[in-house]
Amino acid sequence: MTTADLDLTAAPGASGRSLARAQFTLTAVYLAAIGVALGRAASFSGYLYLPHQGDEYTGNADLWPGLWAPVSLALIVVIGVAPYLAVAAVLVAVTRLPTAGMRNSAHRRSLIASTVLAALVAASSLTPPVQALLSWLLD
Repeated sequence: MTTADLDLTAAPGASGRSLARAQFTLTAVYLAAIGVALGRAASFSGYLYLPHQGDEYTGNADLWPGLWAPVSLALIVVIGVAPYLAVAAVLVAVTRLPTAGMRNSAHRRSLIASTVLAALVAASSLTPPVQALLSWLLD
């Protein structure tokens, strides 16, 4: 009886493609969560603005009644956790990009672009507007 010689390693560039897709997805989900939160605040004021704790439009309103409650929890988790995941993904990508396999990979440009976007997600979480939005969601 013979056994097949199976190579269980990923195809060249496959991990770069997967990482790039994960970073693009993370960025899209983060931006969507911020958009939903801003949209919910705009539904109370009638225009797009940056909400904050105790503002005149949402200070005394029940922001997340009924079926909105799970949405609020999802927004808090995404906006609060996504930057940490983005930092981890950037660290993985930065160590992966200089390898010989990635230097010749067709997915190198997409990995670089997604890494820049993930770094921007991480950096944006430190800005006062995003901090104000997160504290408004937690209020």
